[in-house]
Amino acid sequence: MESASAPLQPFNFETMSGVYPGTRTQVYQRLRLLARADTAHQSPAEAACWALLLWYDNPRACLLVRQDPATGRLDSTPLLHIAEPDTATLQSRLAQALAPLGWQLHACGSCAHWRSGAGAAPADARTTADGLALGACHLRRADGTMSAPDAVPLVLQAQSHLALGCAHWLEAGAPTTAQAMLPVARLPKIAETTESKLKPWPRLRLRMTRFFQPPPPTRTLAESLSERSGVGAGTEPCAVCQGRIANLGALVVASPEDDKETFSVWRCRICHTLYLSDWIDRWERVDSLETDERIDRIAPVEAAELLTLFATIPAAEHPERRRERTAQRTWIHAQMAQRAPLSHTIKQGR
Repeated sequence: MESASAPLQPFNFETMSGVYPGTRTQVYQRLRLLARADTAHQSPAEAACWALLLWYDNPRACLLVRQDPATGRLDSTPLLHIAEPDTATLQSRLAQALAPLGWQLHACGSCAHWRSGAGAAPADARTTADGLALGACHLRRADGTMSAPDAVPLVLQAQSHLALGCAHWLEAGAPTTAQAMLPVARLPKIAETTESKLKPWPRLRLRMTRFFQPPPPTRTLAESLSERSGVGAGTEPCAVCQGRIANLGALVVASPEDDKETFSVWRCRICHTLYLSDWIDRWERVDSLETDERIDRIAPVEAAELLTLFATIPAAEHPERRRERTAQRTWIHAQMAQRAPLSHTIKQGR
């Protein structure tokens, strides 16, 4: 049963009280809702909002609770109550239930560029670690090197059907044809594969081999992808599914004030949502120890472009030559212009 007026109370993050009497939950996913084109809304602020999808086990149910764009508070009455949710059909059930209410999901599963991983694909390629349907983003540039189908590694293309839609989201028309996907392999972690982690004799053997053999050919982006955040990475939560995001690459440039500005590409280990963070460190220049951070949702093709750019710059993460990277900074800012960021935070240490 799906109802917009279920007599239930939303989860309270302050008191830790649950929706059903005697139950508590912290399992949720953030969803972005957009007003349907055929629905009249009074103001632009009402044309989009965030909502929390809360999961419960006893009894099995999902609640969709809208967040007021003006106050940031959750509504006292859930927008939807979905009994006995099935992860395979959850996205379609949400879409069908939201349509009469004048809303649609701004998620990968409702985007024209997303293709389902169902069909001939093996079971481990059809779902994420939390059981949600997994597909691939087929967005490509109309021109440039990233227009080829194989230019974006599969590990970047893979996106959960409830992953947050990006700036290139287009409402899907007819159901998309299922595309077989290979299993998405776990990305290696630099902290596990770095030479410093080897024992003395294997490390010496590796160095001798490298000395006598010619240098290997340049690796492709798919071969060089790894998580740079360490074994227990990452320390930042995903803005969508509560999973942990890991850093895939970074570039340090100079801001107009000559502060250190770091662009980093992040990927969630659960829903595979991709982010770009723009972090400016002003504490060497400003007495208040100020930092400025902006986070954007980016598409897989954009993540591939950024990581390819980072790989072409020697010691991209080192700030010593940041003043020589003005062109790269200008290009990245141009790509992110006219976009509303997921978050923009300015902090002062004192």
